[in-house]
Amino acid sequence: MVINTLNGRGRLELISGAVYEGEFKDNMFHGEGTYTFQSRSRYTGSFHRNRLESEGEYTDAQGLVWTGTFHGTSAPALKLKLNM
Repeated sequence: MVINTLNGRGRLELISGAVYEGEFKDNMFHGEGTYTFQSRSRYTGSFHRNRLESEGEYTDAQGLVWTGTFHGTSAPALKLKLNM
């Protein structure tokens, strides 16, 4: 019996057009990675069992970069990163 699981580094292109590049563990986004949404916005940082977790960077569709601590769908106190 062969059990296929995603472990290690890789790239996953979803049917929605979103793309995840990074570390997998037991078929989940787990470790460091980048998730690019269909809108072309993206999150780069840590994942824990498919959830955004810890310090990370979110780039919105307009190219503005936000940094802060992410916990799943919550990201209180994000800071806009200014390029001067």
